[in-house]
Amino acid sequence: MTLPARFDEAAARNPGQRISFPSEDEQLSYAELADSSRRMAAGLAEAGACEGSVVGVLAPNGTAFLQGVLAAGRLGAAACPLPLPMGMRDLEGYLRRTQAIVDTAGMTQLVAVPKLAPVTEHLIGPRVLDAETLTRHDVSPLLAATPGHTAVLQFTSGSTAAPKGVVLTHQNVLSCAESITSAIRITGADGWGSWLPLFHDMGLFGTVTGLLNGIPVDIWSPAAFVKSPAAWLTQFLDTRATICAMPNFGYDYLLSTVPEDRDLDMAHWRVAFNGAESISVGSVRAFLDRFARAGFRPEAMTPAYGMAEATLVATLPPLDRPPVYDFVDRAALAATGKALPAPEGPDARAIVGLGRAVPGMEVRIAGGTPDGEVGEIEVTGAAVTSGYLGHDDGPFTEDGWLRTGDLGYLRGGELYFTGRGKEMITVRGENVYPLDVEALAQPVDGVYKGRCVAFTDEEKIVLCVETRLKDEEDRSRLTAELATRCRTGLGVDGLVVRLVPPRTIPRTTSGKLQRLGMRERYRTETA
Repeated sequence: MTLPARFDEAAARNPGQRISFPSEDEQLSYAELADSSRRMAAGLAEAGACEGSVVGVLAPNGTAFLQGVLAAGRLGAAACPLPLPMGMRDLEGYLRRTQAIVDTAGMTQLVAVPKLAPVTEHLIGPRVLDAETLTRHDVSPLLAATPGHTAVLQFTSGSTAAPKGVVLTHQNVLSCAESITSAIRITGADGWGSWLPLFHDMGLFGTVTGLLNGIPVDIWSPAAFVKSPAAWLTQFLDTRATICAMPNFGYDYLLSTVPEDRDLDMAHWRVAFNGAESISVGSVRAFLDRFARAGFRPEAMTPAYGMAEATLVATLPPLDRPPVYDFVDRAALAATGKALPAPEGPDARAIVGLGRAVPGMEVRIAGGTPDGEVGEIEVTGAAVTSGYLGHDDGPFTEDGWLRTGDLGYLRGGELYFTGRGKEMITVRGENVYPLDVEALAQPVDGVYKGRCVAFTDEEKIVLCVETRLKDEEDRSRLTAELATRCRTGLGVDGLVVRLVPPRTIPRTTSGKLQRLGMRERYRTETA
């Protein structure tokens, strides 16, 4: 079975079911998406796309994006989602990164919308095709794709390295959707809502899961959420959607923008995935406390662990279980890699439990590491990629498990994430987790929206902090307070604090702050 074939089954069962894109003022039915994607496939075939081709998709969260993914799949071609530019401030850099994806992918056609012409006119290589024009073709017989064909070529967001093309077959994608469906027990009474970008794995494959279940799907633009999280929440709740996913910062945005006296009914929101970045115990607790009065159940908060290489999700907690937290000795965790239980307090690190492997997946810590000891997280399963495009030496163990590059530990079968291996700070032989440094800095008055990253540079810890402060005395106070908090909280000396304007720290396309990207910028500026 392929992704388009499985969607066609859902459309046949629920032809009139709603798919809406409020930010684009678009709405269509399942039957209309099935038909228009067939027409687009015919147009792509006429433009030269065929089995094995790579078809780029450059469009906002809207009809054209889903049409492009399904149409490519109908031909046995791979859909390659391209990130949208985040404003026009760094268009040159965006074009350079996007051209690299186009070249690496060997992209031959590019489905796009007219308003992105300022981007597409600068891309070299693929034939640019207007999405709406493609859907005017008559449906014609097409080569039947197979489960082993590449369905999506998903370029990673590059939070610690240059983006790489993850090869995901139809079987990978369908296995992931089936795992999620089983884990959270999706039924016809559910609805899927999201503001995540469709070019990102969490946005795309979450939406695909909703579509394959034949339920109502409502997709906003990321800009609509960021512009007014409170307004988005009202619209989301009005749809009566029951499932939504977002990174931890999304829940922080809702906490900071939704008026406390707002009358909300959140009782029907039964699954709130939290993933794609480190999950804060403080954020989770605050969200649960704040919105309990609106009927949001603790069991709805669903911390998740996954990555593009596993299509989307690898672990989830049991359905209808509130979040669990592990409090461990912070110093011992960094120094020895042992997660020793500790009382909640300033000397303890609080870590959110990420559940167990979803159906069809397995998770382990490398080397048979005992419970409570940190090691590299490894996963295997039907949703795991066979590798990266153009790389024969994939990140796999001898027995075929994916090495994730993430550090974590198991306790009683529950997975706990401690950090990225490449981002670990080592100073004079001592290990420090960037998350620990950042957690101390984020709540300090003057830190813009808690945005900061920590990294190592030549035997010193550098903490880059976004701030709006202009007065030199205020900036000096902030610098001193940050240095003091890190020295007393972590026992680290020689901390270099660098204050930068808001929106300076680079982000991935999914919104994650890039520690290593900021480190390279810092080194360039201080060389």
